[in-house]
Amino acid sequence: MKGQNIKSKKQLRIAMLIALVVLAASFIFVSAAPQTQGEQPTMTLWMAIIIGLLYYLSNSPWMANLGYTVLYRPLIAGTLVGIIMGQPAEGIAIGANINVLYLGWISAGGSLPGDPALAGYLGTAVALGSGMDVNAALAIAAPLGLLGSVTWSLRMSLCSAIPHRADAYAEKGDIAGVARSNYIYSQPLLIVLYAIPVTLAAYLGSSAVEAGLNWIAANAIWVMGGLYTASGMLAGLGIALNLKFLLTKNVWPYYFAGYIITTMIGGSVNMLMFAALGGVLAFMHVTFTSKKKDGANAAATDEETEQKPGLLTKKDIFESWWRWLFFSHGAYNWERMQGLGFAHSMTPIIKKLYTKKEDIVAALKRHLVFYNTQPDIGGVVNGIVIAMEEERAMGGDISDDAINAVKVGLMGPMAGIGDTVQQGIVIPIALAIGMNIATGGQVGTATRGNIMGPVFYVVVMAAFTWAIGWWLYYYGYRQGRSSVSEILHSGMLDDMMTGAMVLGNFVMGALTHSFVTLSTPLAFKIGGTVFVMQDFLDQFMPNLLPLVLVLLIWYLVAKKHVSVTKIMIAIIVIGIVLSIPIWPNLNEAGEIVKGALLSS
Repeated sequence: MKGQNIKSKKQLRIAMLIALVVLAASFIFVSAAPQTQGEQPTMTLWMAIIIGLLYYLSNSPWMANLGYTVLYRPLIAGTLVGIIMGQPAEGIAIGANINVLYLGWISAGGSLPGDPALAGYLGTAVALGSGMDVNAALAIAAPLGLLGSVTWSLRMSLCSAIPHRADAYAEKGDIAGVARSNYIYSQPLLIVLYAIPVTLAAYLGSSAVEAGLNWIAANAIWVMGGLYTASGMLAGLGIALNLKFLLTKNVWPYYFAGYIITTMIGGSVNMLMFAALGGVLAFMHVTFTSKKKDGANAAATDEETEQKPGLLTKKDIFESWWRWLFFSHGAYNWERMQGLGFAHSMTPIIKKLYTKKEDIVAALKRHLVFYNTQPDIGGVVNGIVIAMEEERAMGGDISDDAINAVKVGLMGPMAGIGDTVQQGIVIPIALAIGMNIATGGQVGTATRGNIMGPVFYVVVMAAFTWAIGWWLYYYGYRQGRSSVSEILHSGMLDDMMTGAMVLGNFVMGALTHSFVTLSTPLAFKIGGTVFVMQDFLDQFMPNLLPLVLVLLIWYLVAKKHVSVTKIMIAIIVIGIVLSIPIWPNLNEAGEIVKGALLSS
């Protein structure tokens, strides 16, 4: 058993080493093709291979859950691609601007409304390799992101065969075989689906895109103008997706407060300082509205549980969490979702608690069933189940049904809370601040970026994912089945959720002003005098159209349950149609893009 633990540790170290080697290679290859300022970089095969591998890593389990939360985001993707191609500042700016489209991107329940990583890695690579400017890169990002949804569905379907192989290992009591099924057998498939196509597209696509852009500039500039117009509206879709979770209860006025304040300030807004102000408002709101509850019983229970002797040590729980951190989505699939990942996280616990083959077989089989939750905050469920398994191994009357009932009963609420906090609040706010730092507050117009923006985002997400994830995992174990009820009884969760939603609404209001661009060029003439509609709107309320657009999309998504993909396609189509040169006074966007393309 000791040898098995050593082998598992070696496997984890190898996984981390692979990720570090690939990231280090990104910096090494910068010197392979040195660029002078403003020079258009040449895409080499090695550059394309590294970009393809980075895209694979953003969808793989090797990055300690920083693949999805960090590498998957266009801000980071653009930074890494820029480093590889010898133009880091330009890559950061392009990635930050592409990320505007996906600021409120949320994947819940296995759904994928577009692929931010594909838009970030391939969009930045093609833009730099084709000599496109920031605005042109933004215009092609949304169509690229839609292609990722097809690959995602294929991945989820094909990976559904892997749990059946794990079932066969479970029948034999082969703990190592179940673990391998989760993190080994799916990876060749992911390399084929992700790394190879993006490598080829990055290597071969730049020249083709450049030729296409030249043709469009000469024959149909309005197409790019329409995509450019649509990109400004798509930012509203991202914010509206966040508001689906945030515009609720008695905290919705903070959204309008953030919007009004930034509109009154005008110009660029320091998002870090604005988020700090939102944190102060959140603290004040919770302080004056919270219903205090006595947490003495919870503290006593915590102390008693801590002193209770058991079969497991803190190191054992950490071994389990380590596997969950890396491999919760190792073989994610439609049939059982995270079921195999959950079983993998339990393998060190099963090794420690059970010695008889029949007990090992039973434990593996009961954890290979369907399971799905948010991995960081939802990790509290894993901790609770570990406590139940320990009690069972010590002779407690805990059945398979009892363990599965706890998993099924808690995975939904923890997924709802986790997705709201992480994807709906923490990631968008951290991204917004990182993008603001990266572009010096000039999101949408900056052509060079500051590396401190991506660094800020990486640090924040690593701290949240690792620190909060481990604390809740171990807390769940210490408290056992009572942990969630203790949290709810103390009122701590309600206060945390309320404060987070106040902060989220306040920042989303500011982002509506900063990131969403929509205006009308409609004008009419009376008695020789030209009246511009946008001037009238600005006199009534500046930036009114972006606010109306966001609220309209929020209504369609939250109240009418319209598909996000349909809304995205509709925005792109509307942008292109309105840019066709048959409408009077509606070609301003096309002229902007035409000038940008001709100048590049």
